Amino acid sequence: MYLTTCQIRRLDAQLDKLQLTQLDRVAITEPASPTAPGARSEAEAAQHDRRQFEPSEHARTLQRVIRQLGTATEGTPSPRKLIQLLQEANITYDASRVDAATEAEGEHRHYERELEWLLISKAAIQTYGIVLTSLVEQTLPLSQDLYYWDEVLSSYQYIALYWLQTAPHRLLGFSRGVYSESLVRLQELREMERPQFLRRTPEASVVEELVSLRQETLSETARKFYSLVKTTLHDRINIHRFTAMSPFALARHEIRQKQASIRKLREMQASALGVLIGEGLSFEFDDDHEEWRGIIERAVLLMENVVRNVASVEDQSLDEFEETVFIFDRHEDDETRKEDMLGSTGSLQVQSSAEAPDVKVTAELCSHLQEILTEYLPAQAVASKEIIKLHGRPSWLTRYWLPATALLLSSTTILRILVNRQAEITTWIRELGATMVDFWANWVVEPTKKVIGTIRHSEDSEVALMSRKSLTADMESLERMVVDFAIDNPNSTGDTQLTPEQIEILRQNVKEGDLTPVLRAYEHDLRKPFKGAVTGELVRALLIQIQKTKVDVEVAIAGIDRLLKSQELVFGMVGLTPGLFISVVTARWIAGLFRGKQIRAGKMKEQIVRRLRSVDRIFTASGAIRGQNQGCLNYKEHGLLLCEVHVLREDARRVLSKALWGDFVADLDELVDVRGGVQKQMKIMERIRWAYGHWLQ
Repeated sequence: MYLTTCQIRRLDAQLDKLQLTQLDRVAITEPASPTAPGARSEAEAAQHDRRQFEPSEHARTLQRVIRQLGTATEGTPSPRKLIQLLQEANITYDASRVDAATEAEGEHRHYERELEWLLISKAAIQTYGIVLTSLVEQTLPLSQDLYYWDEVLSSYQYIALYWLQTAPHRLLGFSRGVYSESLVRLQELREMERPQFLRRTPEASVVEELVSLRQETLSETARKFYSLVKTTLHDRINIHRFTAMSPFALARHEIRQKQASIRKLREMQASALGVLIGEGLSFEFDDDHEEWRGIIERAVLLMENVVRNVASVEDQSLDEFEETVFIFDRHEDDETRKEDMLGSTGSLQVQSSAEAPDVKVTAELCSHLQEILTEYLPAQAVASKEIIKLHGRPSWLTRYWLPATALLLSSTTILRILVNRQAEITTWIRELGATMVDFWANWVVEPTKKVIGTIRHSEDSEVALMSRKSLTADMESLERMVVDFAIDNPNSTGDTQLTPEQIEILRQNVKEGDLTPVLRAYEHDLRKPFKGAVTGELVRALLIQIQKTKVDVEVAIAGIDRLLKSQELVFGMVGLTPGLFISVVTARWIAGLFRGKQIRAGKMKEQIVRRLRSVDRIFTASGAIRGQNQGCLNYKEHGLLLCEVHVLREDARRVLSKALWGDFVADLDELVDVRGGVQKQMKIMERIRWAYGHWLQ
């Protein structure tokens, strides 16, 4: 988890820097100098003696465990592995051995204590990461439960559906209540039926009670119990009958109670995160290197208090929780402990004496870390799961028992249909496959080939409404018919004989649609239609006009044909579009079944917008805007901000490019820094809006 990994790396780097600063003062493992003893000064001789120091077996074990803890900084180790390392270190306190230690043994003891402090520090950092990871993983799903209850409360239909979904649980609880109350009434009835001297007293044994029960026959007991059940059931029904609230209102009230419990748990866990991040481990000091042991001790106790109290939703409020976690109840006096801590050296130096309180502290801290990992953290996780199970989103079985029951009841009918119509179903499947193949071939492959042919000017792919030479043949035929008619009827042209020049002019007029000679003859014959019909000139003029109409139609079709040819590629693409559209939509739907909706870019953008809105609500609803808490977010708001930013970082990875995502993460790191105040954080939030709004639309 990114939040935990960053914290562990930062703290481990600070601790390594602190220890390296102290190790520069003493070089314990450096070999002895070859210079003769007589040629050395007293200071050099003392330095030589110190370099001849050999670590004990316990010190080597501590060094090995420290190295294993150092390799785990890239990722938080499992609690089981960390417990195993702490047990392997075997950090214990033996007062008799400390008091009876010689000067040489005292040097070893002190060096071991320094190694123990370093081991405890690294183990505390790893435990810190484990606790943070556990709290973040428990807090993040709670927002989904709150969204679920918000959605249910937003619709009357959803509330009614919730009432139906939880009806079996409600009926079971009602039955248990009736049964329990009936048992109590049966016991009271038996006590009333007994004589005074035979009635059971508080001092009576269970054996006496069993003996008295056996004296009553089973049929009498069943009859009394059945009567009491009927009475209890009738009383409870009357209570519900006279209740002013409807079942719908009761369901809505129950949903609101569950939502309030989940919100309180989320706020307490967020406050725990804020406390651990803000008041936990930090080695950012300049010259006073004596503080780091006190910081480790305080951080371990703080983690213990947080883990022990964070799941106590019903027992304490948020303010009480924040006060409780800072109460460190130790067996020793705080002032004495503070003096002992300030009197420690704080470095890996070999000295001739070892402080017994310092030895005891490391053993106690090791025990506290093991208790956190073995007892308190698992118990806290179990308590949190119980609260979520009771007040969170209903289980899958509760939500879907209605359709599952309907499917189960109709399964016999479905199986009967499948068996009786097996041949028809096989035919439907075969025809469906053939339809899909034909659709692909006729509406995708063939239009694609035609479009490609159009692009390459293939003659087979050209669009045509008529044959190429049809208009030319009909036009030439019309010219011949008109010329022959004019030659046979020279009176229609006003001349007795047509010259070649006049015939050529007549041909040009026919091409332009001028049939004046034919129309004049037609008008003349209409005066004497029977004569014209007998001579045939009237019929001949009519046939010429029919030919003219045919030519006009072909000219219009030729114009349309030229228009189609000019837009042939457009029509080809239009013919290809439906097939491609259906194919692409089907392919995306099938791909969506395998990928899931949560990983789609649109869904991710929607979630990012919702997270940004939640972050903005944290800022605007904070009392820091009104000057409270020195203008900074409190523990709860800081924890909620950390959770929202953590999810934002993971969602943005799937939407933004790699380079842009790096800038986004840098802005998020600035956003969670509460030291600058809420006003600075709101400015950073505004920068995130305008800088990344284009990619989140």
